[in-house]
Amino acid sequence: MIQHNQILEPLNNSKIARLATVDPDNNQPYVVPVVFAFNGNNIFIPIDDKPKTVNSNQLKRVKNIQKNPNISFLIDTYDDKDWNNLSYLMIQGKAKIVNMLKDTDTIKTAHFLLSEKYLQFKKIVVGIGDICIVIDIQKAISWKYST
Repeated sequence: MIQHNQILEPLNNSKIARLATVDPDNNQPYVVPVVFAFNGNNIFIPIDDKPKTVNSNQLKRVKNIQKNPNISFLIDTYDDKDWNNLSYLMIQGKAKIVNMLKDTDTIKTAHFLLSEKYLQFKKIVVGIGDICIVIDIQKAISWKYST
């Protein structure tokens, strides 16, 4: 269970983050904005039912994780009126793709946490989907502006 407040606050209260995976074809980072939930140990990122140009299993972030589970996950705060509010939390970890057929309990946990955090999922405007990314946190680096 993660304990440090500089880590817990953004994981519990932030609505958006950036997920970086590694493209195995060119060894380049690939970054996408994501919504997420946190259960005290793992981060859950849905592969939801919003319209996509490819099948969920063919998304670049999914294919990248299947070939290389190393990820970075970034939550940042920027306030251009008051730089005392600048901060970030970077998580380095291992990600895996979990699907409903193989791990129903994990998907149900992710669905519950995400629907509690995001009104759009609670109202079923967008389905949460049958697969999700689960991040095992290996390292957390946090920074906050201080004078």
